[in-house]
Amino acid sequence: RFLRAIHFEEPDRVPHALQFWPNTIERWYSEGKLKVDFRRKVEFNPLEPAREYLNYEMICDYFELDMIPPWNTGSYFYQTDFSPMFPVKILEDGGDWLIISDSWGVVQKVRKDWASVPQYLDFKVKTREDFEAIKERFDPEDPRRYAENLEERIKRAVEEGRFPIGWGFPGFFGFGRLMMGLKRLLIAFIKDKPLIRRMFDFWSDFVIKMAKRAVELQVDYLGIWEDMAYRNGPMISPKTFKELMVPYYKKVTGFFRRKGVDVAIVDSDGDITPLIPLWLEGGVNGFLPLEVKAGVDAVSLRKEYGDKIVLIGNIDLNALRMGPKAIDEELSRKFKHLLPGGGYIASTDHHIPPDVSYDNFMHYLKRVKEWGKY
Repeated sequence: RFLRAIHFEEPDRVPHALQFWPNTIERWYSEGKLKVDFRRKVEFNPLEPAREYLNYEMICDYFELDMIPPWNTGSYFYQTDFSPMFPVKILEDGGDWLIISDSWGVVQKVRKDWASVPQYLDFKVKTREDFEAIKERFDPEDPRRYAENLEERIKRAVEEGRFPIGWGFPGFFGFGRLMMGLKRLLIAFIKDKPLIRRMFDFWSDFVIKMAKRAVELQVDYLGIWEDMAYRNGPMISPKTFKELMVPYYKKVTGFFRRKGVDVAIVDSDGDITPLIPLWLEGGVNGFLPLEVKAGVDAVSLRKEYGDKIVLIGNIDLNALRMGPKAIDEELSRKFKHLLPGGGYIASTDHHIPPDVSYDNFMHYLKRVKEWGKY
């Protein structure tokens, strides 16, 4: 179903993909609405990957969803570690919060209940010398970077055929931000272009080396985490993007296309619309989550780009907060224009938050199943 849709064929119904904040599942379960607890672990441990807390295979089976997203630091199936693999440490325990240093060396303040995004405090790379020193930690041959029994895991997933198998990596802007922090990265785009080129050239080579085992097994699509826009538009200009990012996108997507992977999907919040033509030039042809509050409208994008781009998301979470009438209006308008001809994956424009009631969510789920039929 998913693979037919991303290649602009009409399946039996629109594919459906969702992500949830762990405390959403906690709320629904504690209220007695949700009869199955999808949490692998109840207690939050910021030193462990987020995938440890929600069992997405159970979630997808229960709600009849069609994909397990591969965004951020590697796919659900491959569980690839792209980080420089610094020791993860708790630096301070404040009761409700912790200050930790993660495997990227990023120092951050996190709430123990996952109720908000982390507050980032410090990053490893401040100079060119810092980057040259940290490069030594990126060994693509280190077996710790890959899931145990990788070949067996992928073989089993392929045989089951339940979910498409994506392979995801932190994109170039995402990598730069993990290394330098947002402010320092944005300054470097203007004042230190040689460092940006050096970092992105290194990253493209490393990503390709990391992908070689995966493409020999099975990759149905490529997922790229960026998050490089906000409500008013991209964090860098289209001119800068074309000069300093498009060449490296071409390098990576070109490698995957030569291996038969012809769909590359970028995950970025905010208003990404000014960058879409340049992402297309760089070999990217799918986009999510198409954030409504940033002014992104999937219907307009479909009219402008036709079957050149795969669209995922754009269902306004505010409609799910408001209730059945708003949900019906939102889905009716979007589905009318986005379903014909394929190329659309139904999803909300961000993770399902805890202020969405279980009853509203189930109404949304029912309507997607009813109105998403071809």
